[in-house]
Amino acid sequence: MADLLKEAPLTAVQVEALVVMKIIKHCSQTFPTTATGFLVGMDAKSTLEITNSFPFPTVELPATDAHHDNNASPNHAAAAPRHKGNPAYQNDMIRKLREVNVDANNVGWYMSASLGNFINLNMIENQYHYQKELNERTVAIVHDVSRSSQGSLSLRAFRLSPAFMAAYKENKFTIE
Repeated sequence: MADLLKEAPLTAVQVEALVVMKIIKHCSQTFPTTATGFLVGMDAKSTLEITNSFPFPTVELPATDAHHDNNASPNHAAAAPRHKGNPAYQNDMIRKLREVNVDANNVGWYMSASLGNFINLNMIENQYHYQKELNERTVAIVHDVSRSSQGSLSLRAFRLSPAFMAAYKENKFTIE
């Protein structure tokens, strides 16, 4: 059965309405900063079903000193999916979901964006980490808060191609 899942290409992502509402609420509450969280569900043949989502815990970082430019500080929420404390949080949440007999497979993560601005090194590193370490069929859901506020929901799913994964692994990718 596992071989059959790997052979069938992923053609659709099905997101339950509750998950959409949770993502919208979390992203809207943290706007204009980036919101991130993880997604759980099931991989059913060529469809990835997302049945629940949870925001990543907030990471408290030490304040920067006066010698650093505060405008150039990195977006720490965008790196949250790879933060060292989050795998334990994810595993604890998945264990609790299994106890109540709910779909509890890690199928990806989500992040917020503003006016389509989301493809950056953090996003690529997070998705690479998820596809390499957890499951090659995971997705990144991007909710564009600014575009959604203009009247139509902006929710898109992304994955890295196998060719990009190989190039990134061999350090043949730069952001320049």
